[in-house]
Amino acid sequence: MSTLQIIGIVCLLYCAVTLYIVAARPKVWNIPKIQAFVKILGETGARVFIGTWGLVMGALGAWMMGWFG
Repeated sequence: MSTLQIIGIVCLLYCAVTLYIVAARPKVWNIPKIQAFVKILGETGARVFIGTWGLVMGALGAWMMGWFG
């Protein structure tokens, strides 16, 4: 397994965690860093922002794993 694939796995895990946080809003949603995003962007904006970064990292991870050409 190459270093690029290991980084890809980490990116995919990051994607899964961020999408879980956006969908389920567990206790971690109340940490000050996320609440700062909520204060600036609003509830929906923060969810979209965090979810978008999760999806971007998921696509990057899939590319690093060699799933896209």
